[in-house]
Amino acid sequence: TPADLLEVARRWLVPERSLLGAVLPEDTRVDEDALREALSSGVERCLRRYRAPCRSPAAGRSSDVESFELANGARLHVVARRELPIVALRFAMLGGLLAEDSETAGANHFLAGMWMRGTHARSAAGFARAVEALAGDVDGFSGRNSIGLTIEGTSDRILPLIDLGCEALLAPALAEEELTRECGDTLAALARREDRLGARAFDLFAQALYPTHPYRFSLLGEEATVKSFTPQSQRALHDRLVRGGNLDIGCVGDVDPEALASDLSVRLAELPEGPPGFDLPPEDPFPDSPREVVQRKDRSQAHLVLGFPGLRLDDEDRYALEVIAQVLGGQAGRLFLELRDKQSLAYSVSAFAADGVATGYFAFTIATAPEKFEVAKRGLFDEVERLLDEPPDEAELEAAKRQIVGSFVIEGQRAGARAFHMALDARYGLGADSASQTPERVRAVSRADVTRVAARVFDLNRYVLAVVRP
Repeated sequence: TPADLLEVARRWLVPERSLLGAVLPEDTRVDEDALREALSSGVERCLRRYRAPCRSPAAGRSSDVESFELANGARLHVVARRELPIVALRFAMLGGLLAEDSETAGANHFLAGMWMRGTHARSAAGFARAVEALAGDVDGFSGRNSIGLTIEGTSDRILPLIDLGCEALLAPALAEEELTRECGDTLAALARREDRLGARAFDLFAQALYPTHPYRFSLLGEEATVKSFTPQSQRALHDRLVRGGNLDIGCVGDVDPEALASDLSVRLAELPEGPPGFDLPPEDPFPDSPREVVQRKDRSQAHLVLGFPGLRLDDEDRYALEVIAQVLGGQAGRLFLELRDKQSLAYSVSAFAADGVATGYFAFTIATAPEKFEVAKRGLFDEVERLLDEPPDEAELEAAKRQIVGSFVIEGQRAGARAFHMALDARYGLGADSASQTPERVRAVSRADVTRVAARVFDLNRYVLAVVRP
């Protein structure tokens, strides 16, 4: 019977009983150690390919998240939604700016682009045609803290799309010809960024706030570093990052969680085990006095970024800081009403928090006419002081919290957004369902929390001010 065949195979077809024989030319030197290593490596890949994934409890409280650990250490987190035949997956690895230095700035963004430029089995055009034929999407991404892949498609075609995504992740060609094209595209994007005054002001701000930490870099890198990338350097970075112990996968959609876990175990069998091959960089000491930097550009606008050291992703005060950002920078926020509507000082104005694996920042931005620059600058400082002296009343606070929760709920209806949250939050150690607690945490923010966190973050003796103006 089939059961008898399986029992015999499991008893006799095991690595311990394997023998390796070879017929070679007489003058061939045999490296026995290399042969043993090749055999051992092949056996290990085979075992990973067919070892059943282990179900594990989700690192949180949400009952709809099912989590699995694959044989190579990668983790899968699934929310099954059967109402629509759509599936979204996000493969997230620790990396991004955190894995870069002054000689490799932009390397992660470059690598994420190279993943889409062909594999060992397909050219760049062939890969693009294969994705298009499945009416899906496969793409790379990188950010301040992470690098990874996005995969989306209909449930009846998701497995072939996963095949393509895994092919890009496990066997990228990293060919010289495509690297030259990616280099050209990146250099063109850098040139365009130099002409965007708001982006340039942010670059100056980041460099002043983070003198040595890699958060100071633009995601695109710099002209000199981009020109230095080679297939060999990209391969070395790929090998440091693309490891089972550095991979969390979020999936939301019309799937069977256990079947998907088994499918991914087979498709990711070649993925090496182990943690990421880099150490988190030490953090910079933040300013103990104001830092100001100005760049002159012959343009008809002035752009200003005012910022402060912020919080880490695992800091519970980040929910209160998000409420503060909404109170100040929302469409009905204080900055918009006071500086744009009432005083007509700004073309655009915003306030937002950017948390990170390392300490992030809180930033205010304003774009204004050059002749209004000094008044607009003073207006930003006035609004910071006003928040410290005059916290929002209950109506203002509740309106801000409703806006945050409403936007979060709407965003969470998109499978891709939920999958992103699960993959990234799990990779950052927050728990795969950490984001599901956002509405509860935001609603719990009080006026006292706003006052306390504002005083913690907005120290007017240690701000960073970056300006681009005529």
